[in-house]
This record gives sequence, C-alpha cells and structure tokens, in this order.
Amino acid sequence: MSLVVSASDRRRYIRRAIFAFDLLILLAPPIHWFFGNGGAMSVWYFLGANALVTLSLFALWMTSNKEEEDVR
Repeated sequence: MSLVVSASDRRRYIRRAIFAFDLLILLAPPIHWFFGNGGAMSVWYFLGANALVTLSLFALWMTSNKEEEDVR
C-alpha cells in the first residue's frame, strides 16, 4: 500500500505549518517574557518577529493553489 500525497495536500500542510510558526512567534508568552527585559534585544525581537511574519505572508501567497481557487 503506497501513500501518495497530492500537491494540494502538501501545500495545505505547508500553509498550516507556516501559520503555526507565526502563532508561536507572535503569541507565545514565554518568548515575550524572555525578550521583554527591555533594551535592544526586545526591539530586535519585535522587528525580527514581525519581519518573519511578513515574509511568511509571501510564502503563503506562493503556496496558494490557483486551480483550487478557480473551482470554489
């Protein structure tokens, strides 16, 4: 029995992983507490986390399936 994963299923898993990563980066309180001492490190965390989320929006856009959108 072979398990064949279609391209749309793979894209769906990638989109979910990116979304979970974004939630972890932005909403995990221990990460905020660790970097929240003030100073330059908290500013770099803020800028870096927001830059990663912005880049992930482009990644989500690239993994969108144009054929699926036309069917819906």
